[in-house]
Amino acid sequence: MRTKGPMYFLVKDIKNYEQFYSIREGDIVLDGGANEGYLSIYYAKKVKSKGRVFAFEPDKMNVKVMKQNLKMNPSVDNIKIYEDLIWKENTNIEFYEAGTVASSVFYEPKKSKKVLKKAITIDSFCKNERLKKLDFIKMDIEGAEIEALIGATETLKRLKPNFVIASYHSVNGEITYKKLEIFFQKNNYPYKTVFYKDGEILTFAGKCVE
Repeated sequence: MRTKGPMYFLVKDIKNYEQFYSIREGDIVLDGGANEGYLSIYYAKKVKSKGRVFAFEPDKMNVKVMKQNLKMNPSVDNIKIYEDLIWKENTNIEFYEAGTVASSVFYEPKKSKKVLKKAITIDSFCKNERLKKLDFIKMDIEGAEIEALIGATETLKRLKPNFVIASYHSVNGEITYKKLEIFFQKNNYPYKTVFYKDGEILTFAGKCVE
């Protein structure tokens, strides 16, 4: 696997994200907040030709680098890039684009640019792609994780994906993991939040934590 930037900073994420569910050959994966595509390419190599990875990244600067990384890995042809936001409804929404991991609907990073972006629900995405299964969803979308889940209620019922969600964000004084736990509890969906020594908080959900 070749990339424009170093991969060493992702070693911890790779290990933590697959703590309960290990991606395997033939899996269908949604990478929400794909950034420059490092994890998407890694997942694509794991699922191999029988699987697919859908990389959601609304920041056009990050998408540019992701496409460059894909060109460096010509054997990886099972990734489809969505330049849409994942949200609770299909709409257009203002987004702070910064070309970093901090691009967000809720936070305004320094030197960011406010743009109007198309937003789509996970339910609509699954319908558009005619998915009959969705094995794993990784989400790190800077505070919009609960909105994304609200737009995925039918997917939870029909496809029952496994989740790993970066849940350390805070929006309007509310910590994301607490909102996620309430959501999963209301939907009778198994979940488990893990707190790491470095301050990382991940919420896992699905059969993987039963």
